[in-house]
Amino acid sequence: MYYKTRAEFTQHDREFIAHTLGKTPLEHDAIMQLTNEPESVTQLLHRKKLFEQSMTIPPVFLSISPQLFFYVFIYQALDRKHIADDDVVDYVAGVCVEFRSHKALWNFSSPGEKFVYAVDLLQLLGDVDKHQQYFLRRHIGNVSLFLTGFFPDMIFQRNKNQGAPSLQYYEQIGRSQYETAAEESHTYEAEAAPVLNVLAERFVAIRSALNLFTDAHLNLSRQKRTLDRIERQAQTLDEQSFRESLDL
Repeated sequence: MYYKTRAEFTQHDREFIAHTLGKTPLEHDAIMQLTNEPESVTQLLHRKKLFEQSMTIPPVFLSISPQLFFYVFIYQALDRKHIADDDVVDYVAGVCVEFRSHKALWNFSSPGEKFVYAVDLLQLLGDVDKHQQYFLRRHIGNVSLFLTGFFPDMIFQRNKNQGAPSLQYYEQIGRSQYETAAEESHTYEAEAAPVLNVLAERFVAIRSALNLFTDAHLNLSRQKRTLDRIERQAQTLDEQSFRESLDL
């Protein structure tokens, strides 16, 4: 089990889960007990009510840990497309927690730049040893998934207006780096191998699921319902997902 993000839930997170799902004091106490068990708390995290409660106004997600918020957000995004796997959700939520800080995301960018160029990251692979290559490959995959999943409008507009790499380019980079990292993970972090394999195989499906949910529930680019966003959705989502995007 890949359980890193779920292992970082706080006492307040557990109380939030119990308060949201427990209808009586007895249920509240029983749920509190379950939150201490990895498998039991995972089943509780599937409940859509947790996501709905975290998105209320004023935003409750500000009072719970980023680990819990991103876990329930990512789970609901992937579950909507019937591709939710708890270990994959745990990994992707961990990526979101890490990159919520701009410093972590732009760690390898050039001075003064506020964008990550995949070609620069790929060039770094030749300057480090095998062990460092493994973690750098994961980082490249993570950056590719995070940017295409949460900021597709930015990538699409940069490609359209400046000729910068397309969304598909970042998908190819992310998939290939996850695939190679999965092969190497048996040496450095064996429990990550199954997750990295899924990310490589289903990168586009996961990216699309994140796009749909982000477009519906977050306002990261302030382009909701604009022609630019509809154009991006039409060109980067499969037909079924595009139809879903119009209904959200």
